[in-house]
Amino acid sequence: MLYLIGEGRLECHIVMKQGDAPVHLKNYEEGEAFGELALLYNCPRAATIKALTNATLYTLDRETFNAIVKEQS
Repeated sequence: MLYLIGEGRLECHIVMKQGDAPVHLKNYEEGEAFGELALLYNCPRAATIKALTNATLYTLDRETFNAIVKEQS
């Protein structure tokens, strides 16, 4: 899934090596998106996203994404 942030703030963490503490990668703000690699390559997300404030997210699933791409080509 691709997620677009309609409003709110989120933070992204990833565990680089099993047993290690999560590493902060970035904060996401309104208008940004995440999950594009999982959408394109059909793989699970490697990072954890947590809301810092109340947030509104919009989603685009892989099936819909592929249908749009096929329709446009």
